[in-house]
Amino acid sequence: MVAALLMDGVVGREQELSSVDAVLFAMGRGEFRALVLHGQAGIGKTRLLSELAHRASALGALVCWGSATEFERHVPFAVYRDAFAGVANVPGPDPATLLALDGEAGDPLPDVDRPRLFQQVRGLLKGLAAARPTVLVLDDLHWADRSAVELTGYLLRRPPAGGLLIAVAYRPAPAPAGVADAAFHLGPAASVIGLGPLTTADVDALLPGEPERRRRLLYLGSGGNPLYLRALAGAGDETLAQLAGTGDGQAAPERALLDVFCAELDRLDQELQHVARSAAVAGDPAALDLVAWIAERPEPQVASAVDDLDRLGVLTTTADSGLRFQHPLVRTAAYWRAGGGWRSRAHARAAEFLRIRHGPLQVVAHHTERSAHPGDAPAASILAEAGTACLHTAPTTAARLLRAALRIMPETPELAGRRVDLQLALARAVGVTGQLAESRALLQEVIQIDGRRRVEAVTFASVVCRLLGQFDEAKALLAGELARCRDDGRAAAHALVELAAVELARNEPVSAQRYGRRALLVTAATGDLALEAAACALLALGHLQLGRVGDAERCVDRGAWLVDGCGDAVVLPYLELVAPLAWVECHLQRYDAARRHLDRGMALAYRHGRSHGLPYLLITAAALHIRCGQPAAAVSVAAEAGELSRLIHGVETAAMATAVTLKPVLWRDGPRAAVKLAREIARGRRPRSGWWSGIVKLDLATVYLAAEDPTRCLAELSEPDPDHGPWRAEAAAYRSALCAVANAELERPGPARELADRALDQARTIGLSHQVAAARDARARVLARAGLVDEAAGEAVAAAAGYADAGAPAEEGRARHLAAELHAQAGQSDRARSELGQAKNLFAACDADWLNAALARTERQLAAMGPRRPGPARRQPSTVSGIDLLTGREREVVQLAAAGMTNREIAARLYLSQKTVEAHISRSFAKLGVQSRVALARRVFGAEADEAV
Repeated sequence: MVAALLMDGVVGREQELSSVDAVLFAMGRGEFRALVLHGQAGIGKTRLLSELAHRASALGALVCWGSATEFERHVPFAVYRDAFAGVANVPGPDPATLLALDGEAGDPLPDVDRPRLFQQVRGLLKGLAAARPTVLVLDDLHWADRSAVELTGYLLRRPPAGGLLIAVAYRPAPAPAGVADAAFHLGPAASVIGLGPLTTADVDALLPGEPERRRRLLYLGSGGNPLYLRALAGAGDETLAQLAGTGDGQAAPERALLDVFCAELDRLDQELQHVARSAAVAGDPAALDLVAWIAERPEPQVASAVDDLDRLGVLTTTADSGLRFQHPLVRTAAYWRAGGGWRSRAHARAAEFLRIRHGPLQVVAHHTERSAHPGDAPAASILAEAGTACLHTAPTTAARLLRAALRIMPETPELAGRRVDLQLALARAVGVTGQLAESRALLQEVIQIDGRRRVEAVTFASVVCRLLGQFDEAKALLAGELARCRDDGRAAAHALVELAAVELARNEPVSAQRYGRRALLVTAATGDLALEAAACALLALGHLQLGRVGDAERCVDRGAWLVDGCGDAVVLPYLELVAPLAWVECHLQRYDAARRHLDRGMALAYRHGRSHGLPYLLITAAALHIRCGQPAAAVSVAAEAGELSRLIHGVETAAMATAVTLKPVLWRDGPRAAVKLAREIARGRRPRSGWWSGIVKLDLATVYLAAEDPTRCLAELSEPDPDHGPWRAEAAAYRSALCAVANAELERPGPARELADRALDQARTIGLSHQVAAARDARARVLARAGLVDEAAGEAVAAAAGYADAGAPAEEGRARHLAAELHAQAGQSDRARSELGQAKNLFAACDADWLNAALARTERQLAAMGPRRPGPARRQPSTVSGIDLLTGREREVVQLAAAGMTNREIAARLYLSQKTVEAHISRSFAKLGVQSRVALARRVFGAEADEAV
């Protein structure tokens, strides 16, 4: 029947096979590649993947093949379990990863959640690829469960290093969400192939023995689809003419093809039909003993029938003795040809067989769900157990199973508590998948019940609100719980700590302080050390926002002492406290302590499945990397935070994770890339947290200033409502410094100088060396624009020393680069080269490409200057007659031109277009009354300029 469905060779796919060879070649060189095939059913996706697997095996690669199946689409990670079925025999893979994917009954692995599981699978593939080139094939991904699709997108967005090829195939309607987009962002590392129909020439090559008229009818009836073409090869001319219709070349409907397969199956004898239907229920692939149990026939009798079905092209036997249908559509025809009542009983027999033999819990639940009836308590228990087991790894599947359990669970008093537990679990499942309305409704039901479940419901509702950036809703929910339990007991302390966190996010540090102090009083009575540590960390962050560094230090000392003294089990329920603690430690320049606490927090989060706390920890870790001059590490960690936020639908943390990369992207890739990222943030959504909104504004302003857009810089820093805006004492000095430089760029020397002085006063009041250094850096740039080169150079050197004291090498390098430029302008080439050398060493350690490229331009400028004797006129060109007629930008351009730089070099140095440079020089010629660059140099530097021009 279907033996002819598989082509002996791949016909009409020469271009696609070239792409296959290209990705295999790259994989053999130790590179990562992705191959994405999409096309309608039967178009040849599986055949092309089979050819890829054959060629990869011939090259010595390990091939892991998994196929999603239509009727098991809700079994979590079934396609990956299929792919890694043979990997257990390969040295190296982590058994815990395979066990988590298997979901075996009796091994629920409650501490494994999606982030940890996804990282484990990524690590597994990385380990396999390190040993030998590896191909992961995921066929029919359109039938995979949502968690498997999300895992595939994660692997494509965060590909493991090494010789690895991930090849996926799916039907385009509907395409698996996120996979195509992830492949697109891989750029040249991904090959996306849309398989179209065969041509008439291909059909002629496939069916050379058929008459030309019949080949034409077959082509029109099949629409060039290889599967349809082979399936219709035995149809009569009348049927073909009917399918061909008007001859417009459209493919035969799938329903029509199913009718053909059903008719073929109906021609089999009753026993073979019965075994085929039993195999369709059992799964794909299916074990022979399971098929025999479902069919209620002796195993030898079923084996004989399977042999007959194999000869007829219905079933085939896999290498591990499993049974597969020749094509998913054949299985579909066999499954639906059985009556609904028989299918329900068959699924019940399958569930019983697997339950007795301790089969995978999720597969047992799959069959149970299709055979259970209301009031069936044992079935409800299985569904509840399976839903709870995959709550953290596959919440979409968990939600479906938990709903089914609640639907069939008997309404008896003894099960009332169990029902509430399932409602809370269901609320968690739908909450992390973004179905907030349903989650809230379920939580509200639970919140009405006294006891620990109400506290858990309130806490989780608050977490969901914060992840979504709905801080007002979180505050209202927590305030209601606090009013209910008053300042008494652990529940009150927990609500107070959560309220302090929410108020800090809302940029209300004074209110946060009140809640934090109340939390300390309650925890003193309860003796809950972890909650006390959380309150101390939040109080420290509030003090920092208000500029009270001494108070912040005292609170962070106490919080760190408590965290270090508590065991993992005590810290785990309040893991989020580590993020504010480490944030404050970072800004107090206690980098080792911050790093130690973050490492512990992330290890606990990964080990125990605390996915909702991970993004905050990773974002704080990214901020620590930025301060320590590690832009590449910051971008990598922030990307991981973004991926985890995507998995838990944390739109607020996703926005934070994107925004935190602004500064490292600027340092590494330059203003153009950073501005592009800034525009993406503007098109998307900025963090709704008032506190984080202020942080993002500062970074955006920094980017626009580097991109020579001071107007946009000032727009980001516009003064808000002083009672509710983001400019607390923590950020005030940075804001004033940026505003000072932007005003200087806009030729507003008075406001620029005033803002620079204010920044320094604000920074000195707080007393943190990083802020003082930022203020001095701004003063140096303002003074330089005013032509006060010597004074500016002194400030730049002081800024560099302050950044060095703060342990901020990238910013120290920028300050030293500025000092080198200023010394060069003053003719002090030895000092310039010294500062430039130090900046070069700092940037090399930071791996900041754009900052390094800027240094190279200054090196060329110094080389063009040659050795010079310092002189008052050259150190202070603004005192030379006529120079005061020029604007600050014109003076800057003129000085570089007089130093011998070309228009192209000046444009690169100042991030201007060549036309802008030409315009500045032309206007300077007119203002100074000169006609050439030589005369211009003499006017600026005197007769000695002849040497440089």
